[in-house]
This record gives sequence, structure tokens and C-alpha cells, in this order.
Amino acid sequence: MHTVAVLSLKGGVGKTSVVLGLASAALARGMRTLVVDLDPQCNATAALDPGATSSTVADVLGSPRRSVLEAAIAKSAWGDGVNVLVGAEEAEAFNDPDPGSRRLNRLANALAELHEPYELVLLDCPPSLGRLTRSALVAAGGALLVTEPSLFAVSGVQRAAEAVEAERAEHNTQLRTLGVVVNRVKPRSKEHDFRVEHE
Repeated sequence: MHTVAVLSLKGGVGKTSVVLGLASAALARGMRTLVVDLDPQCNATAALDPGATSSTVADVLGSPRRSVLEAAIAKSAWGDGVNVLVGAEEAEAFNDPDPGSRRLNRLANALAELHEPYELVLLDCPPSLGRLTRSALVAAGGALLVTEPSLFAVSGVQRAAEAVEAERAEHNTQLRTLGVVVNRVKPRSKEHDFRVEHE
């Protein structure tokens, strides 16, 4: 199972769109995929339109037992190949900035309880460096960084890269940066041309 955290520390760069694009590509290749919606905005959940569940990612973070995890996963409207661990606004309550190691491991512990054999797990992180994003980095084998070629977005992706290295050093030696997706490039923007060439 490949577990990939998709993150940026700047909102509005198309991070969830990248997650959905990867899920779509995986579906086209016949790969069983789970999208874990850690962003309290729940955009990935809304786009994948899963069936009703009796629990959510917030419940899983509160109690990472197999029964809670399974009750939070539903088949997406995209078909049998993509399931969703549904997001919830209540997940914001688990986004404290200094959660401690035990709480950072809860998502990884829950995903270790997955009964269904997924080939790909995509962790859609919020655009902040609190417990939700850090938990994803502890649970993931790889981190994919998303940016657009603007000053603030590039600054955000640089901070995200530093966060990946920090979690690798402290909590997850298996974690690797898979690359940076430069999204929403405007071909006639002088700033975008400059950032793509120099950053």
C-alpha cells in the first residue's frame, strides 16, 4: 500500500484538485484507492460524494479503532475503485499546533487497521501545519507538495518541505518527498515565469 500525503501550507493552490486528479488516474488504472479527507473544509468529500457514514475522520482521530474506521469509510460516487474516509468540520478540533507524539500516531495506527487492501491511500491535508497535517506526514510513506508560482505559495511550499524533513527526522524515517506539483501556471504572468525559473 502506497500512502501519500498531499500538502501545501498555502490555501487555494489546488491541493484537493491534485488529490482528485490522482484518484481519477488511479481509478483509470484499476488501483483500489482510499482518499482520506483531513481538511475540515471537506472539499474532497464533497467532490467524491460518498454515501452516508455513521462516523467521520474526526471520530477516527478521537478513537482510532477498526470499527470506527470502517464506519467512516464509504464508496465514492466515482465507482467501486475509490473509497473515502469522509471529512468533517469537527476535525478542526484535532488541529492543535503541539499535539505530542502519541496523538500524532493515531491516524497511522488507524490506517494500519484497514481491512480492505488498498493499493493507494491519498491524504488530503489542510493548508496549515497543525496536528492534521503532521499526523498525515507520520502516517505517509511519501509527501507530494503542491504550489502555484506566486511568492506566498512558493513560501508556503518551502515551509511544507521543511515540515516534511522535520517529521522524517523526528517521527517517520520512511517519509520521502515525492516532488512538487506546480499548479495553476499562467503562461503570460511575469511573476509565474520568474518563480518557475528561479524558485
